[in-house]
Amino acid sequence: MAVIGIDLGTTNSLAAYWKDQAVQLIENEKGEVLLPSVVGAVSGEGFLVGREAKERLLTHPEATAASFKCFMGTAREYELDGRVYTPMELSAMVLERIRKNAEYVLKEEIEEAIITVPAYFNDKQRSDTKKAAQIAGLKADRLINEPSAAALAYQMKYGAEEKTLLVFDFGGGTLDLSYVECFDNVIEILAVAGDNHLGGDDIDRAIGAYFCRENGLQEESLSLEDQAQLRKLSEQAKCALESQETVPMELQVEGRSCRAVLEEEILFEICMPIFGKIRNLFLHILEDAGSRVSQIDDLIMVGGSSRLPVVKRFLTELLGKEPVVLGDTDKVVALGAGAYAGIRQRREEIRDMLLTDVCPFTLGIGVLNRSNREKDILSPMIERNSTLPASHRSRFVTTSDFQKEIMVRIYQGEEYYVDNNVFLGQVSIEVAQKPAGQAWIEVQFTYDINGILHVAAENEMGERRQVLLANQTLSEAELRQYTKEMEKVMVPPVQQPENQELLARFLHEYENSVGGRREQIGAMVGWILSKLESGRRKEVRNGVETAKRWLEQLEIQRNMQEELLFDGELKEGSWEEEPFWGEETFWEEEPEKIVGEKNGGDEE
Repeated sequence: MAVIGIDLGTTNSLAAYWKDQAVQLIENEKGEVLLPSVVGAVSGEGFLVGREAKERLLTHPEATAASFKCFMGTAREYELDGRVYTPMELSAMVLERIRKNAEYVLKEEIEEAIITVPAYFNDKQRSDTKKAAQIAGLKADRLINEPSAAALAYQMKYGAEEKTLLVFDFGGGTLDLSYVECFDNVIEILAVAGDNHLGGDDIDRAIGAYFCRENGLQEESLSLEDQAQLRKLSEQAKCALESQETVPMELQVEGRSCRAVLEEEILFEICMPIFGKIRNLFLHILEDAGSRVSQIDDLIMVGGSSRLPVVKRFLTELLGKEPVVLGDTDKVVALGAGAYAGIRQRREEIRDMLLTDVCPFTLGIGVLNRSNREKDILSPMIERNSTLPASHRSRFVTTSDFQKEIMVRIYQGEEYYVDNNVFLGQVSIEVAQKPAGQAWIEVQFTYDINGILHVAAENEMGERRQVLLANQTLSEAELRQYTKEMEKVMVPPVQQPENQELLARFLHEYENSVGGRREQIGAMVGWILSKLESGRRKEVRNGVETAKRWLEQLEIQRNMQEELLFDGELKEGSWEEEPFWGEETFWEEEPEKIVGEKNGGDEE
């Protein structure tokens, strides 16, 4: 049975697979690879999916749904032919069509599908995507972020040279940015940012609003048929500007002929509000990655909307460099998903590639707000853009006298008040009944690359309660398996035995040194700890490799010192004259820690 990669897009969807040491896109019976993500109901005859459904957007807009991916994970509903459908159910129809087409082309059943999602999809949106796959008869344990798939496609094309990339994935309804480092067959995502409601559809709406202004029309007062015609006209004009300098627009509205002319300068001007949002996202991701524009080697353009000359022009002016276009921008994400399908199948020529990811949103627990007890606040446990898998442990104490238990409520999001974030679940544990602040629990969050969150709470008596939160339905056997695997993830790099041994050797050198040499070794220990605690694979790797080199030098110096002592020729301070660590930066002080109020108590 085959494994395929699927780009479930807002505008178009497509699939790919790994064969003959390369990714191949799956065509339908007409030789097309793009399937419009549109579903239409035909009264008494069932549903149309794809191009036929898209054509009915003009003639039967009330019975046709498009761009529903933008509302995945929400309460939005679509009424088609007298029945209500959710975005998840409509997506399932698209996925089912892709599955059937893939099985026809490959002449075998599809064992598994790797489905791409926007990097900024939250847990509910990812959960609904997996449920849609299940409805469509697909096993989809692994979702990968669309920009991550694009980075994998870039790496497959350009090789394993060390590079820093910024992936700009601008589709029909979503915009995703990913800051990526490529090295040693590793693609490491360091930060993501995005907007699930910003894409090419917004440019179409801006063009439609411009057309209405030019003709004195109120778009909201137009009939559904005229609105559908206006959307099509706007999309056609936008696409025509890719190859034309001037595009005439004409539409019959309520018996009158309306006209306007669209030029690149006009489009650039009416898109400025959109470009302002894009600029803010660039600032956001660079700040989260701790980077600058000058440190980016290539800007990778992905998604159909990134083809627009005005978008390329804006990004070139913003970043001061030409973006890299990997062929047809509509297909890049699917090519990356197909490559990952090859990795999942352990294909010899690609199995050693490693794709890491980050936590797109902060994970935390609700804690007591002393200034307003009606509105709990979020206490972060795993910060956004933490490299996965990630694990963090904190202690919390009670705030009420003789409290019997602490309820740990788990949230995902960036908002200060928990009510504005996504509630994921909860776990409760009894505590010793003592005066406020004297009873405590320790809470550990562990989050893996499949989007499964393990939360464990342990009280001072050694009793333990835990919950496994997954954006998919798991059997009891799978739950036990994942719980066992989480135990391995709970050991971060700094606590791994080989790294603990490395640190112990440095501490031994520190104990046996004095003066300037001791200060230097102390600074080294602090620098190494910062690398190990970063959680980033490249940082950890570089930290370990550098530490090993330093240890060799320290041991050489100590041997020289001992020889000189026995020969009676040691000069005071001779081992401090030429530092051997190069230009590494050491932090002499730890970042200030803020102690805040916690749910049921304070954090220690």
